[in-house]
Amino acid sequence: METLKTLLIACIPAIISGVISFILAKSQSKAEYQKLKLANEHEIDKLMEQHKVDIDAIREQHRLEMEAKEKDHQHKLEIMQKDHENAIIRKESELENTAKYNAAGNIMTGLFNGMLGGALNSPEIQGEITKKILEGVKIDQHNT
Repeated sequence: METLKTLLIACIPAIISGVISFILAKSQSKAEYQKLKLANEHEIDKLMEQHKVDIDAIREQHRLEMEAKEKDHQHKLEIMQKDHENAIIRKESELENTAKYNAAGNIMTGLFNGMLGGALNSPEIQGEITKKILEGVKIDQHNT
């Protein structure tokens, strides 16, 4: 029994000391955990705010790029429209000139056909033409 007493005297303070150490360690670890949790929450909040700022900057950059592309596209459309209008004007001018030249040509052809056709069909002119052709043939035969 003496041994048991000695063991109890040695074990009881060790058990009490162990329980107290456990309780203190647990409370210290809880406090450390709360500190880390709070620090991490601040870091996470800071990172989230930075992320929001970055997203806003990217959106603004995208908006500016889209505006620039829209302006460039609008400018190209205006150039194409002007080119198309100029092509239409050129084509109309060509058609107008062609019509003018055809009309002038038809008028001149009609005048020449009317005047020369009537003159060439007259018996006097035809007689003169025949006479000159025969004279040309006779001169040509004498020279050979």
